[in-house]
Amino acid sequence: MTTALLVRLSAMGDVVQGLGAAAALRAARPDWRIVWATQAPFAPLLHGHPAIDRVIAFERRGGLRALLAVRAELRAERCDVALDLQGNWKSALVALLSGARDVVGMAASWRQEPRSRWLLRRTIACAATPHPARAAWELAKAIAPDAPYRQPQLRATADELASERAALAALGVAAARPFDVVVVTDPADARALRPEVVAALAAAAAASKRPLVQVFGPAESALAPPAPGPVLRHAGGDVRRLIALGALVAAAGGEVVGPDQGAAHVLAAAGARCRLLFGAQDPRRTAPPAAVALVPPNPPACAPCRRTVCSHPDGPVCMAFAPAAGARVGLGLPAP
Repeated sequence: MTTALLVRLSAMGDVVQGLGAAAALRAARPDWRIVWATQAPFAPLLHGHPAIDRVIAFERRGGLRALLAVRAELRAERCDVALDLQGNWKSALVALLSGARDVVGMAASWRQEPRSRWLLRRTIACAATPHPARAAWELAKAIAPDAPYRQPQLRATADELASERAALAALGVAAARPFDVVVVTDPADARALRPEVVAALAAAAAASKRPLVQVFGPAESALAPPAPGPVLRHAGGDVRRLIALGALVAAAGGEVVGPDQGAAHVLAAAGARCRLLFGAQDPRRTAPPAAVALVPPNPPACAPCRRTVCSHPDGPVCMAFAPAAGARVGLGLPAP
């Protein structure tokens, strides 16, 4: 049996984007064993995924001891091929430590740290705009040429759905009826929805009497809601709750509005219809394939800058637009 290792250590949204590689390999080579190495906080995202046989968690702050531990686990798998989905020194090193005969990654122009290609056995070139979902597919085809394109997908268990349904009910939101979600993140981050945009969405929801749930991640534990209405706060390690929430939004016929951040990627992969706003970030490089990517109708000259800290004298004006005013951007990826 062939064992294929996929390495995508971080971040949450990019781990989700890479799932297309596992699904593509499972479709093309159903008899292969597929192992995934990722950082410990993101491992729960992958548990129970039908295309992944084993998840190996890497402790990022564990230093040499963590590297030796992950090396031992990988060597025990006797990997035949390793795909570096991430493109930096650490991911290439983990792929190399597996002992696989074939260690494959994208060419330098697609890598976060171009010189890390030196740790690979071979690289794959692609003329398209670099995108993690495209890289996942190109690398899957490098070892299984007939691998079909697959969008990232995540599935919640029945117990997870029941638990999240109860959490919504405690806020007065009936998951059986359409409700919407807005992903709220720290406004100091240039990618975040501006508070006035969230407030306008909440006002429109109140006028239509359709619930709008504001979702906060662990990094925003002390952040006050920018608008009145139900609030869900997801603590660290609750990534499975996001999958359940996305599935419930999809089943109810609701919608997610958010920025280009990990929570929105998880909700999209769980099946929720998503409209994501892009200002500083370039959607052609990072947008979830299943989401509608929107950019400002009149962007400033500096957008997209692909930074998380804004240098514009008036702040991140590129994110100060309503979803209805945004221009839709295609990603150049195959249709699902």
